Amino acid sequence: MIILTALTIGLLTAGLRSVPCYVLAGGLIVAAFALAALFSAGAVSLFALVLALLAYNAGIAAPVFTAFILARSHQA
Repeated sequence: MIILTALTIGLLTAGLRSVPCYVLAGGLIVAAFALAALFSAGAVSLFALVLALLAYNAGIAAPVFTAFILARSHQA
């Protein structure tokens, strides 16, 4: 669920086309994990944080690659 949420945040952030929004959203993901680590009774997985950040970056990259593929098909 964390990966799906991070991917969705990346997709929605990519629509804004603003680098400060990219940085803010990524920072908020890290901040949420930091707060979870501080206030949870159990352990917080750093592997889940890394996966969330990778999914976030994939969410940003997906529209870029889609636009690239569509632009190549229109040129042919």
